[in-house]
Amino acid sequence: MTVQDILNKLSSLGKEDNLKGMSKYGINTSLAYGVTLPEIRAIAKEIGTDQELAEKLWKTGNHEARILATVIADPALSDSDLLDDWVEDINSWDLCDQFCNNLVHKTAFAMQKILLWCVADEPFIKRAGFSTMANYALKQPDLREKDIEGFFSLILSESGDKRNYVRKSVSWALRNIGKRNLHYNRKAVKIAKTMKEDKTKAASETASEAIKELQKSELLKKLKDKQAET
Repeated sequence: MTVQDILNKLSSLGKEDNLKGMSKYGINTSLAYGVTLPEIRAIAKEIGTDQELAEKLWKTGNHEARILATVIADPALSDSDLLDDWVEDINSWDLCDQFCNNLVHKTAFAMQKILLWCVADEPFIKRAGFSTMANYALKQPDLREKDIEGFFSLILSESGDKRNYVRKSVSWALRNIGKRNLHYNRKAVKIAKTMKEDKTKAASETASEAIKELQKSELLKKLKDKQAET
């Protein structure tokens, strides 16, 4: 499939109702067709991994083409400069999260980008840092204690950022760390309680979300069962 073939396919799948729904949830639709994520993933399945095509799709600027690019890109061939170039182009929270979910956390540069992007000024770059952290914390089995402690430090230092797209990503990262195992569940709850002492509304909201979710009986049972199996 060529880039034009893919753009034609995306255009044919687009629906006005989907665009309206995307706008309702704060998604930037200025260069979007209104294609659903399952439809994009179905196209990605047809294509498979294709780094060259991914880079060409990203350059089109089209919203769905860029999401598709994050799915078909090869983490092993996505270098540090490419990740920095792409993150600077991001103009919508959903593209940001797909970029991190599908690509960044799988690359050799994930930890480097977490440390760099989490302290950025630009909201979508900062969100990308914490979204990558959320993925990495839950899916990377070899994380060291000092890595998690570093994540907690970043969460605490940036928890006062009241910008909604940033605050939600900080909350997501903290909650995902707490879902890793019982040990980190307790630590994440402790961090959340420390955040409660912060006088900022953003930190307080994030702390409340984390405590509520991480202390649910269903989650605690799941983590206890997981611990018993090891």
